[in-house]
Amino acid sequence: MPTAHAQRSPSVAALLASAGHDVLGLALGTARARAHAGDDLDEARELLAYWEQRARRLPRWALLRRREARAMAARWRARVTAAEHDRYGRGVIGAVSQYALERRAPASVAYRGRRIARVAAYTVAITAITVLLMVAATVAAVVAAVLGAF
Repeated sequence: MPTAHAQRSPSVAALLASAGHDVLGLALGTARARAHAGDDLDEARELLAYWEQRARRLPRWALLRRREARAMAARWRARVTAAEHDRYGRGVIGAVSQYALERRAPASVAYRGRRIARVAAYTVAITAITVLLMVAATVAAVVAAVLGAF
């Protein structure tokens, strides 16, 4: 009569040990990835600051160099945004957690804020000039009417 060999199933302790090893390995990998992402984020922020400052410092006549600096700043801004999303998450939760931990707004929000402020300043300046021109035209019309009456 043939004998059947019973297959031994792994013990519960062995299963827990292998699962624990997998979880520990995953946790260590995640921690290393976050530490590396932090290094990438710091480096990307430094390079973004360099290219933004270079674009501001270059003279107006250096068109090609300024265009290159703006293009590089846009590339590094995208990399900073991606690194911030990797580190803190996307959306409002990520922005709030980044602000809570670093007291710094995300790069994309800061850039949009600066652009909005610049557009608002131009709008105020254009409105002020328009109002001054209208006041000057009104004063000129009143003076012409008064002098024409004499």
